[in-house]
Amino acid sequence: MPNHVEYLPNADAPPTGIGFDLTPGRPVIARREQFTGGYAVEPHSHPRAQLAMCYNGVMRLQAGKDVWIIPHKHAIWIPSDVEHQLSTQSAVLTHHLYVAPAYVSRAGLPQEMTVLRTSPLLRGVVERMVEQRMEGGLTQAETRRLAWVALDEIGRLKPAAMHLPGGRDPRLVAAMSIFLEHPEERRGLAEIAHEVGTSERTLARLFVTETGKSFRDWRARRRILFALERLEQGESSTDLAVHLGYSSPSAFIAAFKRDLGASPTAFRGQAQDATRLRRRG
Repeated sequence: MPNHVEYLPNADAPPTGIGFDLTPGRPVIARREQFTGGYAVEPHSHPRAQLAMCYNGVMRLQAGKDVWIIPHKHAIWIPSDVEHQLSTQSAVLTHHLYVAPAYVSRAGLPQEMTVLRTSPLLRGVVERMVEQRMEGGLTQAETRRLAWVALDEIGRLKPAAMHLPGGRDPRLVAAMSIFLEHPEERRGLAEIAHEVGTSERTLARLFVTETGKSFRDWRARRRILFALERLEQGESSTDLAVHLGYSSPSAFIAAFKRDLGASPTAFRGQAQDATRLRRRG
């Protein structure tokens, strides 16, 4: 029995070396990359903290026992020396900022893994740093000024609820695995507890103590994050409502909006609009 829930896909790409670059005078290093569908980097950690921004798709990141879903116009903050793995199910445009350890606390940046809403300013800073570096058009002083803008803007980004916590107790892991493999699972806590060999009361306690969520809330979050990935792949709200066991499409839409703050149509529309603009450009 694994000691935590396994979400990790098979890795097929090594990590970039940027996160290990501790050259003095480089508080922030920018990177831009287009990931193909089915991309998965090897689990790794590095001394630089990282902000990985997602556009035109959905990314998934696992660190230890937890998983985060990062949709279009969102980012994941990864603290220094935290082992993590990034993966995608479809093509995704990504921007990355790697922050030197000495500047993380100085700039008042997050101390924990967090999904954040990106901003046009931050995207523009990354584009400028990447393009000018490739053309050799920025002086060291100009690069440092852009770095300070980036650090200030990261500190202003708003968090978003895209986190599905995992567990370590074998009984809890077994229960979670049922819903990870079958997000449409409709059985209640008592039946799931019986299947994994524990009592309903014990399993309810494990969900709260190890994830900070009740069984009902954890299962609802699993369904919503599953739906977020499937919406990006083109599945309709009506089909998802049926697949995930909601009483009606309107019930699914209400749950999605309550959890993520926007309707499924809004999330899908943002990604599709961005993809069309990118193709035109």
